[in-house]
Amino acid sequence: MKIRACPGLGATLVYVWLAALLGCDGGTSAVPLPPPPPQPNDSGSPPDGGLGGLADACTQIPLPEGGTVHVTGVVQEGITDGGTPKPIAGAMIAVEYGGLYLPYCDMASASPYYVFGAVSDANGAFAMDARAGKLGFHGFANNYYYSRAALDTATGTTVSLELEPLPPGQAQPKVADAGFDNADVGVGTPVTFSAGIATWDSKDPLSDENVVVEGTGSFGMELNPPSVGMKDDFPDGLWQRKFSAPSTPGTYTYWFSATTAGCVTSPLFSSTLTVH
Repeated sequence: MKIRACPGLGATLVYVWLAALLGCDGGTSAVPLPPPPPQPNDSGSPPDGGLGGLADACTQIPLPEGGTVHVTGVVQEGITDGGTPKPIAGAMIAVEYGGLYLPYCDMASASPYYVFGAVSDANGAFAMDARAGKLGFHGFANNYYYSRAALDTATGTTVSLELEPLPPGQAQPKVADAGFDNADVGVGTPVTFSAGIATWDSKDPLSDENVVVEGTGSFGMELNPPSVGMKDDFPDGLWQRKFSAPSTPGTYTYWFSATTAGCVTSPLFSSTLTVH
């Protein structure tokens, strides 16, 4: 019998895997960065608690404002037998700014800290422009458990993510109609990305880590839940988020994945946004 706890998600959710019941193992760029996407309350600043105006009932750190830093990394399959790590191509990497698993107050909205993102190449490598400070990396790939890693750019700018394969036949979160309300827009136009999401098993509810990434702009964000959730226990339904289209014309591919509290990920979905 093998016991796994979803990394970083606390002791409240531990899964025992015995064939069927599953869990998971535990240089500066010259290119200026765009501002972080609007916060869930659309005010441009972190929410004040979402508790009926009682801001002192909950505290959270302000979104940091460090200088631009170029970060590189690799996504690979975790190896337990001493073999050579296998690179994972086409993995999504969503990045928190300020640390890993930062608590936030408005549980009816997305975390305000997921602001960067990347996609791995054929060798499992990725590069992105972030901002200096503590970063929390979250990795998603087809047929793998979700995993994570932390990085402090004060001590280094390279990170490695190791993902464990899902067992054959593992059920996954269900995703329907993932994409944009308008896929052909002008620069800076507000757009909404949405997806219907349902967990694969009520004993393994959705996490908040239902994320969208666009690699060429180092962009990442969480979606807003359909209603108030709790840590590692968010509702099924329509998840969505409004944000501004890129400021440069072009065709952009956005990637999406949903995740449960037990680290079981959905297949990755892509959606194209044409900006003119």
